[in-house]
Amino acid sequence: MSPMGLSSLSATGYDNGTVFEPWVLELEHPYWGNRREHVVAGRVVSLAGEVIRGASVHVSPLTAGDLRDFKTDASGDFQTVYLLNVGPLADFRVRLTVRKNGFQTAHELIDYADFPKAVRLPITLRPEKPDPKLLSQQNLIAHVLPELKSLGASDGLSAKSERKYAKGVEKFVAERRPDRSLNNFLDVVRHNPACARCKTMLALAELDSGDWDGASRHVNEAARMTVKEQSGGSPESLLIGGVMESWMHHPQEATNFLVWADKLHPKDALVLQEIGRAQLQLRQYGMADAYLERAIHAGAGPDARLMCVQALLGEDDLDAASFEMARYLNGRNPKTLPVETRRIWDMVQNRKEIRALYAGPNKRKRRIRQAERVNYLEYSTAQLKGLEPAKNQSELKPILAAVGKNVAALFRNFQSTTSLEEIQQEKLGRKGKVLSSIEGKFRYLCLMPSDPAVPGFTEYRRNVKADAGRPGGLKQGYMLTSGFASDALIFHPDFQPGSQFRYLGRQTKDGHETYVVAFAQIPMRAALVGSFISGNLSAPTFEQGLAWIDTQTDQIVRLQTALLKPLPELRLTEESTRIDYQEVRFSKLAEAFWLPKEVTVTVDWQGKTLRNEHRYSDFRLFSVANSEKIGKPQRKTPGSKEPAGSKNRN
Repeated sequence: MSPMGLSSLSATGYDNGTVFEPWVLELEHPYWGNRREHVVAGRVVSLAGEVIRGASVHVSPLTAGDLRDFKTDASGDFQTVYLLNVGPLADFRVRLTVRKNGFQTAHELIDYADFPKAVRLPITLRPEKPDPKLLSQQNLIAHVLPELKSLGASDGLSAKSERKYAKGVEKFVAERRPDRSLNNFLDVVRHNPACARCKTMLALAELDSGDWDGASRHVNEAARMTVKEQSGGSPESLLIGGVMESWMHHPQEATNFLVWADKLHPKDALVLQEIGRAQLQLRQYGMADAYLERAIHAGAGPDARLMCVQALLGEDDLDAASFEMARYLNGRNPKTLPVETRRIWDMVQNRKEIRALYAGPNKRKRRIRQAERVNYLEYSTAQLKGLEPAKNQSELKPILAAVGKNVAALFRNFQSTTSLEEIQQEKLGRKGKVLSSIEGKFRYLCLMPSDPAVPGFTEYRRNVKADAGRPGGLKQGYMLTSGFASDALIFHPDFQPGSQFRYLGRQTKDGHETYVVAFAQIPMRAALVGSFISGNLSAPTFEQGLAWIDTQTDQIVRLQTALLKPLPELRLTEESTRIDYQEVRFSKLAEAFWLPKEVTVTVDWQGKTLRNEHRYSDFRLFSVANSEKIGKPQRKTPGSKEPAGSKNRN
């Protein structure tokens, strides 16, 4: 991988506007007699750039002026004006404290000497709980701080600036008060604008004190100076900038920074580790493995080896991944380790089970008749009435990109909803004759996951007539089915690499002109895994099937799936699902969502045929203020296809 050019470097969005972009206001510090207006204005946003309304803002001028408190408006904005005696802008500094439930508190020290015009500054709030899959701020600071603690004449500092810098370091390091070090570091940077490492130390103190935007701006400046010089400068700024991009889930931008850091400061274990992490997020598993191996040889900690396990799984090298997992555990019980470690260990164990079921020979003597099984990737177009066959596969890539974008938007923008769910559970005889059935009506609650980085939903059900929770029928020989709201995840960009796809052609379906796409999951690669449970036994399941995608909206209007392979161990011969989708609109939301309207699931199991039909209507937005009673969740981990009853689809 060659280093990116200088023009490609955009430290934490400072140039492209995703994080730091002040909006110039019309007011430009006018005079009133012998006094001047100082405008303090901001817009509170999340790391994703979404405005945050109702945030509490506390304004505290450091020189003159009263303390003031505000709430951000519907646009996330706040503004106030201080009318003070005329003085240079360098004399006006303000400390802002911004709070909002669910976010870390932001503390920003703004030096208005940096802004000759009145501006509305972005104030960025970070999530209250950092992503455990990413490098912690504590580990980043611990790695970088020793390199920046001692600056002096060799870095271009005057004796006076050297003393101020030392005072700032004392407050930052010895007293553990980074907020109290900012004034010292700001003065040093102002008097030594060519000192890239001074700017980096200021950025580090700002980051530790809760000032994301100041850290972003100063890291950007130091990184540009460093890349331009390519000798001296501050390689540490490139590492910090890369990690900040990683925290925003921008792996390609993180790589841009980190590759430069590796070029200027080779063999830095943390730099190599973070490049490996970024490549892992980009699904460049071979590249990730190579960088993580270098990181381990350079002395990286156990996190690098754990990520190496994930990279090897991505390369389908299960044996090597198992070996690395054993080296990481070093005899420890994985169930006593953090959640993220257990998750990766589970991935290895599940992959072993999948290989035994799907990749290895079946040693069981019991056989299941497969003469009529369909291979959907080789599905005959003659079986699709009215299909206009595709001439080639040139349209497949743009179709997958468009539908993937819509599916990702659904799981990103969807809000918790409740709907009426009517379920009919049936036992079928020969030729599909219904032998017996039971019916039920439920309020179906579809909740957003607690971790927005993990696409999927959490389900609850409440019986309309009684507080009975989820459907029954297991004891009477019926089956339970759930998780259909998440079935479209197979087309999510994060999960497409786990399947093969084939474009079959165009067909009119229920009044929609559609693309017809066949798919089949690849068991050793698929991150989406279903499960079928029979008593105390369970087995992972994978799908193949067809999707009908509207040519105008790129929305899935129908999804038809079947088992990729029978499960003789559970005597499961066949499992098929058909989902018809509908456009649902909510009065308080501008956008529409495509959600399941009717779902039919049929299984051939232990010589019996069972069928469940689900119908959804009366969709409403759900909030915690609602008084609905809910039962136990039908699904515990979004995206993992965990069981609920006898069968689960997520």
